[in-house]
Amino acid sequence: MSRSSATSSSRPPPPSGSRPARCSPATRADRLDSVEAHRDRILGLTAPLPAVTVPVADAVGLVTAADVVAAVDLPAFDHAAMDGYAVRAADVATEPVVLPVAGVVAAGDAEQPALDAGTARRIMTGAPAPAGADVVVPFEWTDRGVEQVRIDRRVASAQNIRRAGEDLVAGAVAVPAGTRLAPQHLALLVAVGVESAAVHPAPRVAVLATGEELTSGQVPDSNTVAIAAAAAPLGSVVRSFGPVPDDPARLVARLAEAAESADLVVTTGGVSAGDHDVVKAALRDRDAFWFGSVAVKPGRPQGCGVVTASGGRRVPVVCLPGTPVAAYSSFRLFVEPALRSLGGVARRASARAALDAPVAVSSDRTVLLPARYVGPGRVAQLPGHVGHSQRLLASADVLLVVPPGAAALPAGSEVEILPLG
Repeated sequence: MSRSSATSSSRPPPPSGSRPARCSPATRADRLDSVEAHRDRILGLTAPLPAVTVPVADAVGLVTAADVVAAVDLPAFDHAAMDGYAVRAADVATEPVVLPVAGVVAAGDAEQPALDAGTARRIMTGAPAPAGADVVVPFEWTDRGVEQVRIDRRVASAQNIRRAGEDLVAGAVAVPAGTRLAPQHLALLVAVGVESAAVHPAPRVAVLATGEELTSGQVPDSNTVAIAAAAAPLGSVVRSFGPVPDDPARLVARLAEAAESADLVVTTGGVSAGDHDVVKAALRDRDAFWFGSVAVKPGRPQGCGVVTASGGRRVPVVCLPGTPVAAYSSFRLFVEPALRSLGGVARRASARAALDAPVAVSSDRTVLLPARYVGPGRVAQLPGHVGHSQRLLASADVLLVVPPGAAALPAGSEVEILPLG
């Protein structure tokens, strides 16, 4: 089986900390790397994508690359917090009191002349408060008079008026760096006069499934569908470049094509020790690639590396096993953190839940087990073959991430979980 180089020998070396380690065939056969070590290996190939500036309306789901500062005060002017009468507090210090009504102010009206002492002005919610008014008396506390109004309750100063800048002042940070922008963030930015923001762009993900069984139609390509669906909620833009047959030259060509329009390439299949494991055969002798065994079940064979696209842009490649359950669970363990890194999302603590019943462990491998919620914060392993059953995976609410150990985990133990919803 032929092997050809994916990158030129003249390409610059990877940045410090981003080059995956080489290992000899003997090491590959004998060594099991931990889940954490392989995750860190892949994260070492990634960094937040360079910031771009986009209109606020187009920024939902993206992560701010810098603090976003308010351009104007919020509120922008003093205004009524409810419908009623704008008055001076000193004029309503006793009850009841009758005041002449000097006019009406509605939302959207221009700035009002000052309120004379001893008068009231009907005012609607959101309308600018006239200078001198320091309280709004709700309609419900009055006789709702038009020419004059009787106010039946004493009202404290500053009640029912929102002052300019009381929510946020111009120049203050409205949304800090590292925030994944949701609708409420966008609304705030518009309210404080921000039209655009510096964000990390959505990572572009190329998915490259391999295998003659896929190209011939003998087996449906469920991996591409699953990975695209798993990447989309992370804010990624996904494109498929497969499936590709078990031909190293065609694999290398398609990989180069995928890298031109991607920030991360994910391959599935072809990473084990079989005669037709095309990904490993085509890439294992490249300085920028690593293939080996990870102490996880399912998903022991793994790989990763870098290809160089035009302009010297270095594109990480994560090589997953081809079995659908192993491909999906490996995506969750290894690719998802890489996509968060590219998108500028800070690493976060894992979700955890308590076991409803004892769970067996492996002595040397992390085991991923499908489970369902049986109560708030409590999960139970689903019975069945965990390594290959797509039906079982589809029935689960979470994957349990069970670390290696010497004895079964008792009921009530807390374990890491990967939510599937």
